[in-house]
Amino acid sequence: MCGLVGFFSKANHDTNIIRNMLHKIRHRGPDSFGIWADLECNIHFGHVRLSIVELSSAGHQPMSTSCGRFTIIFNGEIYNHLDIRRELGNNIKWSGTSDTETLLKSISTWGISSTLKKMVGMFSFALWDSVERSLYLARDRMGEKPLYYGWCNGSFIFGSELKALKSHPDFDAEIDWQAINGYLHNNYISSPLTIYSKLKQLRPGHYIKMSYDDLLSGNIPVLYKYWALSFPVSDNNCRYVDSVSELETLLTESVSLQSIADVKVGAFLSGGIDSTTIVAMLKKSGRDVSTFSIGMPNKQFDESHHAEQIAKYIGTQHYTHMITPQEALEVIDNIPAIWDEPFADSSQIPTYLVSKFAKEYVTVALSGDGGDELFMGYNQYPLLKRIWDTRFLSNLHLEFIANIMTKMGFKNSNVIVKRALNLSQGWRCKTPFLLNDFWMDKYRNAEFPLLKPIRCERDLDLNYSDGISAITQHDLNYYLCDDILTKVDRASMAVSLETRAPFLDHRVVEFAFALPTSFKLDKYNQKKILKSVLYKHVDSKLLERPKQGFSLPMKYWLKAELKGWARDRLDSLPDDVFDKVVVDNIWKDHINDIKDNSERIWGLSNLANFLELQ
Repeated sequence: MCGLVGFFSKANHDTNIIRNMLHKIRHRGPDSFGIWADLECNIHFGHVRLSIVELSSAGHQPMSTSCGRFTIIFNGEIYNHLDIRRELGNNIKWSGTSDTETLLKSISTWGISSTLKKMVGMFSFALWDSVERSLYLARDRMGEKPLYYGWCNGSFIFGSELKALKSHPDFDAEIDWQAINGYLHNNYISSPLTIYSKLKQLRPGHYIKMSYDDLLSGNIPVLYKYWALSFPVSDNNCRYVDSVSELETLLTESVSLQSIADVKVGAFLSGGIDSTTIVAMLKKSGRDVSTFSIGMPNKQFDESHHAEQIAKYIGTQHYTHMITPQEALEVIDNIPAIWDEPFADSSQIPTYLVSKFAKEYVTVALSGDGGDELFMGYNQYPLLKRIWDTRFLSNLHLEFIANIMTKMGFKNSNVIVKRALNLSQGWRCKTPFLLNDFWMDKYRNAEFPLLKPIRCERDLDLNYSDGISAITQHDLNYYLCDDILTKVDRASMAVSLETRAPFLDHRVVEFAFALPTSFKLDKYNQKKILKSVLYKHVDSKLLERPKQGFSLPMKYWLKAELKGWARDRLDSLPDDVFDKVVVDNIWKDHINDIKDNSERIWGLSNLANFLELQ
């Protein structure tokens, strides 16, 4: 795992620029530091390395082909690179065993488009072709590794984190309020937008190519899509038992590939279905396995005892760190520096702390990220499926809606009716992913002076006859990429820990998404087929409990330990953008126990914290 930066500039050739950019992301690669430039074309590359595969100098970057045509800076892992080497044949002369060299020589042999389609892994990279005089930027299929880019005052800048781009002398800090608009509704910024209007994030499964003439002319990069998840055409005749067997085979292979490293490898273990499946597959290989979890002082939010029971059953060397409220609260002031832009998934705090804890023992940790999206594990999925399948939404009876709201815990009849009327409007959405957007919107019941977020529907291949699959595809494209994977990458790399997600091997993703919905969600039995795999290896009694999630008692902290901090942040929001009466009502309703507004307050507070530091 590494960090990369680069730029094209007509005017700036000072090597201190690239050094300063690299210094901002040294946490991503503390093991080595390298820079390279094509001064004739004004291209500058920089790289910091966290050594995982090929620990010697043979893995040093920037790396060039022996002929000097191609130079690459690469962040990530190519899990099947040994298979790629065999496919390249015996005539290739290798300098070392790094997957970076494999990637570089694959591109030299097959070209970038064919190479990207062959690779199994997580990655982002920049490549300079000195013969064609072209710059390429590419990102992995699922968006596990970040890559930002854009034109700022005549310079084209790019890199792994925004903080590196901010240190370039031509950086433009103009805020993108459309991005903030989306953030307020989702608590994260959806790619390709960033908090800065001049910068974009490369979407997963895409690459861009810019010729030297494009760079000289300041042209906007053209995006090429090399992979997309097509909507499933399920084989209704496929046998469930055969699918269970095939899924286990795919997961076993993925975990095996992703556990290859020249450093110590462990795994996160929360005690839920997803992380337990990964750990069970890892232990199945016969390896000695170290697992890590954190515990909460509030038992309502503590799953550590479940993780410890499962670790004992599977037979791992398990480590638990009990976090204190003070320890968690100390992370808050570092959030803008770690995430670079507003980001308000409060599980970012325990994710950072468990990464920091695991780093004391290992350099690589496997995670269960992606399991909920692939196997319909989120709590709202059964209800959303029922709503969409009732057709037509406009014919739903208010009594039915109110009954559902009552089951969700709303005790006040006036609240139920108001909420039901509001949701009945949302349920008339024309597409299932708009229904999902409406359901997850943090401000659907609050007047707010900003527009609704705009989604990029062109990135989705939706079949509205299977609404729940469309919703999971939407979550895979946006929520997983822009929230979950962003959270994990920044939290883990801030402490120089590499995380890997075996569920996100694109072959597992394609297989899971092509399964009949009934194999994944059977009435209220979520992750049905994944459980069938897991329960071959772990007693189901250890896992049969409600989904809890990786959360903090933010509702209570905002009334106690964080009360003063949050109130100060809300007061600092710019008056020319935010309706302070609405903000005050959100605050008062929460403090007075009228409504749990913790997500809204946390999101607004993090935004204010970010804006104050600009």
